[in-house]
Amino acid sequence: MTEAVSPLKPLAGRALAASRDPLVRRAAWLTLPFGVQQAIRLGTSIVLARLLAPEMFGVMVLINTLRTGTELLSDLGIGQSVVRSPHANNRTFLDTAFTVQLARGVLLMVFALAAAWPVAHAYNNPELAKIIAVASLTFLFTGLQSPDLFLMQRDIRVAHRGIFGMVTVVAQSVITIGLAWWWGNVWALVWGLVLSTFFSTAMTFAFAPFRMPRLTWHPEYWNEIFHFGKWVFLSTAIYFAAISTDKIYFSAVLPLGLVGIYGVARTFSDMLTALAQRFGSFLVFPKVVELRQRRDEVSATFQHKRRLALGAIAVALAFALAVSDRAILLLYDARYQAAAFILPVLFAGAWFAVLAAFGEATLFGLDRPRASAAGNLAKFLVLIVGLPLAVAQYGVFAGLIVLLLGEGARWAALSVALRAERLTSVRDDVLLTLGVFALAVALKTGLGATGLVPTFQQWWALGAPVHG
Repeated sequence: MTEAVSPLKPLAGRALAASRDPLVRRAAWLTLPFGVQQAIRLGTSIVLARLLAPEMFGVMVLINTLRTGTELLSDLGIGQSVVRSPHANNRTFLDTAFTVQLARGVLLMVFALAAAWPVAHAYNNPELAKIIAVASLTFLFTGLQSPDLFLMQRDIRVAHRGIFGMVTVVAQSVITIGLAWWWGNVWALVWGLVLSTFFSTAMTFAFAPFRMPRLTWHPEYWNEIFHFGKWVFLSTAIYFAAISTDKIYFSAVLPLGLVGIYGVARTFSDMLTALAQRFGSFLVFPKVVELRQRRDEVSATFQHKRRLALGAIAVALAFALAVSDRAILLLYDARYQAAAFILPVLFAGAWFAVLAAFGEATLFGLDRPRASAAGNLAKFLVLIVGLPLAVAQYGVFAGLIVLLLGEGARWAALSVALRAERLTSVRDDVLLTLGVFALAVALKTGLGATGLVPTFQQWWALGAPVHG
C-alpha cells in the first residue's frame, strides 16, 4: 500500500532546509533581537510620554540631532576600516584604531563644551548650555569603546551583537524611566543618555575577548584607516546634513511641542530604517567584502537573497503604512494624536531609505564610498531647497512630502551607481516599490471599511495641527 504524502511535507522540508542556511540564521539573529530592542524602546517611549511633556522631547530632538551631527561630521570610518582591513586581527592595527577613536572622542567633547553657550544663545534657551555640557560626556565614553566590537561585525557574529544590543537597550530603558519617574523633567532624558552610553561602553569589553587596548600610533595602519576614512568622512558629513536638515529646520520654525510630536513619529519610522541599516552593516557589507573577488560566481545567489530580504521588509512596511495611525492613537494620549497623521508619511519615505541602505552597504563593500556621498548629497539638496519653500508656502504637510521626495532622490542617485554593478537590480527595486504602495492602499481601504483603522478621510482629519 502506498503511503499518503502530506501536502505540508514539501513545505516543511523547504523550511527545514532554509533554517540550515547560515545566511537565514544570521538574518534571524539580526531581526529577532532587533525586534525585541525596538519593542523595549517603544514601551519606553510610551511610558516617558506619560511622565514627561512633549516640549521635553522637543529639546532632546535638538540635542540628539546636534550630538549625532557632531559624531557624523567627524566620522573617519574606523569601524568600516576594521571590517574591510586584512590586518583586522593584528593587535597593533586594533590599538591604532582605538587610539584614533579615543582622540576623536576627546576632541569632540572639547568641541561640544566650547559650542554649548553659542548654541544656547542661538536658540534663546540658556538651559541648553548646561544640557549640551553634560551630554558631551557621551563623546568620551564612545571613544573608549573596545575595538573588538567591530570584529563582531567583520566576523558576522550576529548572535553576540544581538545579545549585546538587547542588554544595552534594557539598561537604557531602566535608567531613563527611573530618572524620569524620580525627576520628571528634561534632565532625566539627558542623564539617561549619558549613563546608558557609559554602560554600553563597559559592555563592549564584556562581550568580546577581554583585553585592554593600548595607545598606539602605527603610521602604516593610520594611513590605511585615513585613506579609506576620508571618503567615509565626506559621505557621513553629507549624510548628517541629509538626515538632520528636517530636525534642525523644524526645531527653528515650529513650536517645541509640535517638534516633540514629530520626534515621536520619527522614533517609529526610524525603527524600520535602523533595521535596514542593520542588515546592510552586518550582512550585506561584510558579505560583499567577502565576495567581491568572485562577483560573477555568486551574483545570482546574492540577488535572490537580497530580493527575499527586501520582499519581507516590503510586506511588513505595507502593513505598517496601513495601521500605524491606529497604533499611535492606541498607545499615546490626545496630546500626540498629530503623530498618527505624520507617521504614515514618514513610513512612505522610509521605504526608499531601506532601498538606499541596502544599496549603500553594497557600494561600501565594493570600495565605492564616493557613490554614497552622491546619494546623500542628492537628498540634502532636495531638503535644503524644498523644506523652506514648501513649509513657508503650504505648511508642514508639504514639508513632509519634501522629506519623502528627498529619500527618493537619495535612492535614485545610488541606483545610478548600482547599475554599473552586478550584485543588485534596479528593476527589482522599482517593482517592489510599486508593490509596497499598492498593498498598503489595499490594506488601508479594507481595514478602514471595517473600522479597524481610520479611513483615509479620518486620517487626514488627524493632521489638523499639521496642515490646518
